Amino acid sequence: MDLRQTIFKAQHIKLPPLEQSETDGKDWSPLPWSLYFETQRTVSVSDTNFNVYASGTDNSGPIFVLHHGAGHSGLTFGLTSKHIYNSDPQSYTVVAPDFRGHGATTGNNQNELSLDCMVDDLVGLFDALFPNNRRDVVVVGHSMGGAIAAHAVSSKRIQNVRGLVLIDIVEGSAMDSLPSIPMFINARPQTFDSIESAICWHIESNSIQNYESARLSVPSLLVPVNDGKQMTWRTQLLPTERYWKEWYLGLSKTFVSAPTAKLLVLAGTDRLDKELLIAQMQGKFQLEVLPLAGHTVQEDLPDRVGDIVVLFWKRNRPLNIPVTRL
Repeated sequence: MDLRQTIFKAQHIKLPPLEQSETDGKDWSPLPWSLYFETQRTVSVSDTNFNVYASGTDNSGPIFVLHHGAGHSGLTFGLTSKHIYNSDPQSYTVVAPDFRGHGATTGNNQNELSLDCMVDDLVGLFDALFPNNRRDVVVVGHSMGGAIAAHAVSSKRIQNVRGLVLIDIVEGSAMDSLPSIPMFINARPQTFDSIESAICWHIESNSIQNYESARLSVPSLLVPVNDGKQMTWRTQLLPTERYWKEWYLGLSKTFVSAPTAKLLVLAGTDRLDKELLIAQMQGKFQLEVLPLAGHTVQEDLPDRVGDIVVLFWKRNRPLNIPVTRL
């Protein structure tokens, strides 16, 4: 189910109550980041202290940079990151930061989520993590993060990019959905009595279909309020409305023209606009459709997404063909 379908569903179907079922028998407690990444550290760039999850930072193979969407955090890629890294733990590096205004990242101007600012953040953070990089890079972005990734790659400010992956974001459906997004946001609970109830709500509302991923990622989306008696959203999305149009307008052209191999992963047969339809028929990008997933594809089907991303890089990596002297 794509973003447009998710919003339509929120408008017409009553969301589940906040009360956690006492008879479901499930453990709704949070899972630690350390089960999915090797390290967590703070990297300061400009006015922001970025919280960065990573594995394999001392390796010499490809670097997979994962950019989450609006309202999420780096932990949305926790299970996918682990699967990618475990595909070749002696070679691969996986990096999943909390970007400006999200997760455990702090600093000034945390509500400044303009396209240019977010692109600068991605480029600056990459340069801080991998100065003078000569390794192959695959940049992956989910939803809004896909727009940031596409613009960063198109700017050629990140060196040695071998692949660009967009997850469940298409300009046409995103632009059509903008008027309905405030209704979708307002339909969500504004507070939760506990982290456990928030995790439970995400599963029962079908916001996340993967029980394990919900236990990992949902706690990073919340902060305490009312003297710690309740939890509310870490990132308030409505104040970012002034940036929504610039995130997505022109995304198809930016994606298609990016100077690297390209992959689009969708949760359904989304309505590709004219530019994407023509580009797909011309073989300018690879398309993968995972109809069993919701909008957070990387959480719902992490192993499948991980396999797709790794295979995509293998197909597009440079070939080292030995030269034979005659």
